[in-house]
Amino acid sequence: MALAHNGILRGLNSICLQATHIPREDLDAIRDFLTYCQCWCESMHHHHDAEENVFFPSIELISDVQGIMERNIEQHRAFTPGFDLFQEYSRTCLPEDYDGRKIRSLIDVFAEPLTRHVRQRAYTTSLSAFRKNPNGYG
Repeated sequence: MALAHNGILRGLNSICLQATHIPREDLDAIRDFLTYCQCWCESMHHHHDAEENVFFPSIELISDVQGIMERNIEQHRAFTPGFDLFQEYSRTCLPEDYDGRKIRSLIDVFAEPLTRHVRQRAYTTSLSAFRKNPNGYG
């Protein structure tokens, strides 16, 4: 899980770092960058769908603690509205209308709850955390 979350954060970081450095006249580069943003969004959706539909139920089954991963689902919901706006922009923006500052402002809306979730998740899914507190909370 740490590897997946590291990839998510590094992908988001690369988007933030490059968003304002693409030459406005290079429409092909902008189109490619928007595609990169869309691919990052799709990987996020895939990851979180798999967590909620497969991984979290498995943790509940193995731990025999119903709702142990509920906090993580709530954290997903906390960043979803901002994430959805970012995804919609990356999907619908025409290269000639691209604005790197807009990309960054959209990311600012969901970056904090996303990064908080990823950091806290490592603790929630650790066996030592479960042993200390069967509810999985720090």
